[in-house]
Amino acid sequence: MKNNVKSVVSLAIAFVFVLSFVFSAADAQTQARTYNIKVASPSNPEDNCVKALFYFKDLAEKKSLGRIKVDIYHSGQVGAHRDFMVEMIMGDIQAAEVNTAVLSAFDSRFMVFDIPYIAGSVDRVRAILDSGEGKKFSESLEKKTGIKIIGWMIRSPRDMYSSKNPIVTIKDFKGMKVRIMRSSVIERAFTLLGATPIPLSADERYEALQTKVVDAAENSPPLILAQKEYEVTKFVSLTEHLISPNIIGISAKFFNSLPLNLQKILLEAGDAAGRYESKLDLESEAAALEELERLGMKINEIPDKSLFIEAVKPLYQEYRDLIGADLMDVFINFNYTPKK
Repeated sequence: MKNNVKSVVSLAIAFVFVLSFVFSAADAQTQARTYNIKVASPSNPEDNCVKALFYFKDLAEKKSLGRIKVDIYHSGQVGAHRDFMVEMIMGDIQAAEVNTAVLSAFDSRFMVFDIPYIAGSVDRVRAILDSGEGKKFSESLEKKTGIKIIGWMIRSPRDMYSSKNPIVTIKDFKGMKVRIMRSSVIERAFTLLGATPIPLSADERYEALQTKVVDAAENSPPLILAQKEYEVTKFVSLTEHLISPNIIGISAKFFNSLPLNLQKILLEAGDAAGRYESKLDLESEAAALEELERLGMKINEIPDKSLFIEAVKPLYQEYRDLIGADLMDVFINFNYTPKK
């Protein structure tokens, strides 16, 4: 009987040993595995968002000691912002830069970024996101689409630029065909301003300006320069009407398949890359305007934007329920003291 007990115990010990060896081998294999991440952007390498994505690549690859390999598909190689959402959901790419205007079609909370003049400033938007709202946006988007936000690239304020005429007063918007991002809020906003909004994807913008399908577009000055759209426009008017972030999104399915230590690296690299882009944009805004002027564009300041702000005020009530009263109130009432 004792011998039988000893035999059972010996077998149990041997079984545990074999199991621990198997699990150790599996764990070692997991730890040695490398993961490839395809990241997409519609912009060219001169754009600060693309520079930030290469910064993300550098951080992720170095911190993971090569276990993460990032390939950047820029210049619209695999499509535009809306395409990227589908491609991430389908698993064709793992991550991408996507504008919040595009995200608003998937999650109405993101429409808040499409309301002109509600943001205040880049630093104020960053403070709102850092207060916990950024996490809420990510959780909401992930629940609805399976895309997780790992970084916020808050671009410098968007201005008007056109080939037809400068914007000095609200009357100058009348009859102007303006390329806009695909967003019902932005479309409504430019209608309220008196313009004719024409939704087009980012990769169609240059040609539309060149062929006069549109008279004007709106974007951050560094991007106007990076995309060489000074070649097909004459005036930049500093309306500063929108602060529209781009996110660094990643497939939650892919993200959750990674070991926890690699997930942590991607979260840190994404956050750092987002802040890096914002820093580049703010630093290069004045220089971009100077360079655009040197290249022949006329820059005009707009000291009084009160009539613009008043014209789009109906949006606050029209979209309050769709966006969410709680979120609207955060953006309207957030107590922020500008940095000195």
